[in-house]
Amino acid sequence: MAPLPVWWTSRLMCCWLLWTTTTARAQIPPQPDTDQQLLPHIVTHLLQRYLRHPFQPVQFFLAANTAPHLLVQRDLLSQVLRHTSGQAAVTFGSSTNNPVGLRAAVQQQRSRAILFGEDFVAFERLVANFSTTLNDYSGRYLCVLTGASGSVHQLETKHLPRLFGALWARHIVHVNVLIAAANGTVRAYTYQPYTPERCGKPAVKLAAVFAPGSSVDAQPHLYPRLTTFCNCTLQVGSFEAKPYTLLRPKVDGYTELGGFEGDLLHLLASRLQFRVNVTESPHQVQWGVIGAPGNSTGTMQLVQDELVDLVIACMALDVTRGLYLKAGWAHYTSRILFAVPQGRPYTAFEKLFRPFGTAIWAALAGTLLGVAGVVGGLSCGRRARSWRRFVYGPAVRMPLLGALYLLWGGSVVAVPGRNFARSLLALWLGFTFVVRTLYQGSLYLYLQRSATFPPLATIEQVHRSTLHYHMVNIAMRFFVDRPEIKPRVRFIPPGLDTLGEQVAGMAARYTDRVVVCPQDMVAYNNRASRGRQPAAAPIQVTRESITLFPLTIYYPKKSCLTQPFDRLVRHVVESGLVSFWVRSYGDYDFEANRREPAGGGEPRKLTLAHLVGAYQLLAAAHLLAFVIFLLELVSLRLAALRRVLEFCMD
Repeated sequence: MAPLPVWWTSRLMCCWLLWTTTTARAQIPPQPDTDQQLLPHIVTHLLQRYLRHPFQPVQFFLAANTAPHLLVQRDLLSQVLRHTSGQAAVTFGSSTNNPVGLRAAVQQQRSRAILFGEDFVAFERLVANFSTTLNDYSGRYLCVLTGASGSVHQLETKHLPRLFGALWARHIVHVNVLIAAANGTVRAYTYQPYTPERCGKPAVKLAAVFAPGSSVDAQPHLYPRLTTFCNCTLQVGSFEAKPYTLLRPKVDGYTELGGFEGDLLHLLASRLQFRVNVTESPHQVQWGVIGAPGNSTGTMQLVQDELVDLVIACMALDVTRGLYLKAGWAHYTSRILFAVPQGRPYTAFEKLFRPFGTAIWAALAGTLLGVAGVVGGLSCGRRARSWRRFVYGPAVRMPLLGALYLLWGGSVVAVPGRNFARSLLALWLGFTFVVRTLYQGSLYLYLQRSATFPPLATIEQVHRSTLHYHMVNIAMRFFVDRPEIKPRVRFIPPGLDTLGEQVAGMAARYTDRVVVCPQDMVAYNNRASRGRQPAAAPIQVTRESITLFPLTIYYPKKSCLTQPFDRLVRHVVESGLVSFWVRSYGDYDFEANRREPAGGGEPRKLTLAHLVGAYQLLAAAHLLAFVIFLLELVSLRLAALRRVLEFCMD
C-alpha cells in the first residue's frame, strides 16, 4: 500500500488531536479561566506575529511525563490550531525530533518551533534531541511551560538559568519561555548572551508580562535583533594570505588582522561592538581539510570544533564545507587563474626578424623567389642570351647576387643600356630603398629592447605545455575534469604564506611551473613590486580564469552570529567599500602588464650586446663565402661542379 501524502498525514494528525482532546476533557479537572484562555491566546498571538514564515512551517513539540498532562498539552495545542487555522503551515515533532509523516523525506532545516513542556526537564530533553541537520538554531523558538512553575525567585535563580544554559550550548538565542504565574498573569522570559558584565554567559531577562484583559500588541518586541556584543571578545581563526589577511604582531603580544578582509572585520567589530582575538591555524596548516568531526585539520578544525567563533582568511564557498559549517554572506567574488612564467626572451638573432611581421617577411620572400625564378628562366634555352640582354643587359654579371646586393644597400656596378632594363632597375631600387629604410628604422628600436615572447594566455596553452602545476591540495577540486594532469601536479606544503611566496617567485625566479592562485595574490605582488628598487617584472596570468572564487566568513554549524554579521556585510558590499579596499591592495590591470613596455622613449646608446645578432649574421656570411671559395677550388678538378658555378654566375 502506497504511503499517504505528507499534507494528508498532517491533516489526519490534526483531526486525531482534536478528537482525543474532546473525548478526554471529562477526565481533566477544570482549571481557572485564566489558564484556559489567556495562555493559548498569547501563544496564538506570538505565533502569528513572530513565528509565521512564508516558506517555513511552525513545528510543534510536546513533552509530558504523564498521560493526563499530555492531554492538557493537546487541548492547549488544539485551541492554538483552531485560532490559526488556514493562517500558518504546521508540522508535528516528537521528543526524538522525528516529524510525523516526514520520516522518509529529506528535511529542510526548521527555523520556527513551539515547545510545550510539563517542566524544565522536559524542555531540556527536547532540546537535547535537536540536531543541526534538522534544526536551524538561529531561528525563533517559543517554550510554553504547561506544568507547575513554582515561585518567581526559584524560577529566575535556578530553573531558567539551567534551561537557558542548555539553549546557549546550542546557540539558540532567539527564544522566549512563557510561564503562567499564580496571580493569573503570563510571564515571558528570555536571556541575553552578551552583556557588559557577562560575556558568553546567559543573563535571564523578563521580557514581558501579559495580564488578563491587557493588549498583547502593546508589549515590546520579544525577538529583537542581536545588534551589539557589548564589547565582548570573539575568537577569530585566521592565517596570513596576502592581501586577504595580513597578520600584524602588536607590542602587547596580540595579533592584529590586516588585509581587505581584515578591514572588513574591523568595520564589523566597530559596528557590532566586539573585540577580536586572532587564533592562528595549528601548525600553520592554513586552510586544512574539512570532514566528519575529528577528521578535520587546520583552520577548518578550529571552527568545526568551536574553538573559534568564526574564520576569515580567503575562505571560498564550498559544498563540502557547507555540510559541516555554516557559511555567511559572500562579501567578494574573485577569480582562480594561473600565474604563468614570463615569456622567453628573444635571442640576439631572433631580434633581427622583429621589425617586420610574418606577412611582410612572407611577401619579401615571395618577391625574392620571383626574382630567382626570372633569373633562372632567363639562364636556360637557346634564346636566353637575347632575353637577358633585353631584361637586364649584356654587361650585367651574376644578376641574382646583384639584386641581393642592392637589397642590402649596395651600389650599382653595371648600369644596363636599354630603357626597359633601366626601368626594372629603377623599380627595384625604389622597392629596396623603402623596405631597407623601414627595416633599419625599426631595428634600432627593437635591438635596445629586452623583449620576450608573449606569456601563456589560455588554459589550453597551459595544458599543452610541459610545465608543472603548483597548487595547495584543496585546489585539486578545480581539475576533476582533467585527470591527465595529475602526474604534473606538485602540492605546495602548508606554512606561513607559502602560496604567496610561490606567486611572488613567478615574477622572475620560476620558469618551470604555473601556480594556481586567486587573482588578488597576483595583483598584490604586482603592486608591491612597483615600489622596489630595481622594479621587478610584473607577474603574468592567463586571460582565462579557471573558476570563480566567492569569499565568505565561516561559522560553527550552530552559530548565532550569521544573522547580525550577514545583515551588516550586505550593507558594506552594497556601499562599494569592499571593492574599494580590494583595489587599494593590488594592481588589477593585468592586460597592461602583458603589453611590452615602450623602449624608444629616450635615445639610448647601442652597445655590443645589442649588435650580437648582427655579428652572428656577419659570421654566417663569412662562413658561406668561405664555403663557396672552397667549392671554387674543388671545381677546378670537377667539371660538373664548375658548370654549376658558372650557371650561377650567368
